[in-house]
Amino acid sequence: MALYRNAYGGLSEATWWLAMVMFVNRAGTMVLPFMTVYLREQLHYTIGAAGWEIAFFGIGAILGNFAGGKLTDRIGFYSIQFWSLFFNGVLFIFLGQMQTFWQIGACMFIIGVVGEAFRPANAAAIAFYSLPENRTRSYSLNRLAINLGFSIGPAIGGLLSFQYLFWVDGITCILAALLLRTALPVQKIKEPKDQTHKTEKRQFLSLERRSLPAVYVFYFFIGIMFFANV
Repeated sequence: MALYRNAYGGLSEATWWLAMVMFVNRAGTMVLPFMTVYLREQLHYTIGAAGWEIAFFGIGAILGNFAGGKLTDRIGFYSIQFWSLFFNGVLFIFLGQMQTFWQIGACMFIIGVVGEAFRPANAAAIAFYSLPENRTRSYSLNRLAINLGFSIGPAIGGLLSFQYLFWVDGITCILAALLLRTALPVQKIKEPKDQTHKTEKRQFLSLERRSLPAVYVFYFFIGIMFFANV
């Protein structure tokens, strides 16, 4: 117990609330871990068709991360987190009513976009509510909440019938959104317009250009990993 107290002591109250929001959200994660089983056993899809449905989610998730980052820069992390959680909850309930291949595929794609837009906004929120000296520990607490929640969700989901998976997953997403709205104040981040900020931005862009080769190497290894598992 003392180990955890030393590791996470001194973090802001907002950081703990963010971790609790993440825990509630991940503790209800039941649909995606069982989606392939649901498609095969309940809807009698072929393995190939079930794989395509999961692929639709993956494509949406890639776009969602990109869109979430852009929107976070424009309107702030708070609104993106709240609406991502809320609409994702509604979409999971809606997904449970879909039957045809294209209905499910479209719903999975939208869930990927909406749900994964949460990630960059949440990362920005953690950075905002933490101090430079404890930022690493703040991210660590968030990851601990994710792992703890994810260890609970699929375990409970395995005890439920398929029809309840979508409802529980959707309701916990909505509850996480309401917890975020209740526990944390709305934050609107305004970009400063002074000359110092412009200078820092130019320096960052210059550093970013110098880092491009490393980025390409990263993409290269990601590509190899992807094709190795196809």
